Amino acid sequence: MDWKDLLKRRESCRVYRDQPVPRTVLDELVKEALQSPSGCNAQPWRFLIVDDPQAKKRLVEALDDDGLTGCPWGDTVPAFIVISELKATLKPKVAERYDSQKFAQMDIGMAAMTICYAAADMGLGSCMIGTFHEKKLREALGIPDEAKPRLIITLGYDGVGHPPRAKIRRTFAEACGHNHW
Repeated sequence: MDWKDLLKRRESCRVYRDQPVPRTVLDELVKEALQSPSGCNAQPWRFLIVDDPQAKKRLVEALDDDGLTGCPWGDTVPAFIVISELKATLKPKVAERYDSQKFAQMDIGMAAMTICYAAADMGLGSCMIGTFHEKKLREALGIPDEAKPRLIITLGYDGVGHPPRAKIRRTFAEACGHNHW
């Protein structure tokens, strides 16, 4: 698919068909995410594919952050990928100047976008979720203390089938300057 078409086609999907995503496809999405850029090549991430019905049920329960957010459509999601942050090991000179986790969330964001664009290229819908009840999520999926859950990506086949919505974005002039703020 052409890059500009992919940019238009990728959008947050919250309605999925009742069709499982093959494990091989989910594995391929993570393999592609592993090729994402990473500051000092630290790769401070761990991906957890959640496609088992019982594990998905526990994950969906953890999406309710004590009533703050939640995900009312979570029980219709065929698969999830949870991305957790691990301790980053930076190059020594970089580590002297910056906190070891300075680049970790950026790295995770790039890996997440790789998954979302690769999913769109494969005909899948996706949606990133950054709000959840961390303690419930840890307990539900056995995430250890040394890993910090950062993002959950929902994945499945689009249940609406409409053409991509027009993206409402700030203008170029509002979002970009040249040489000075």
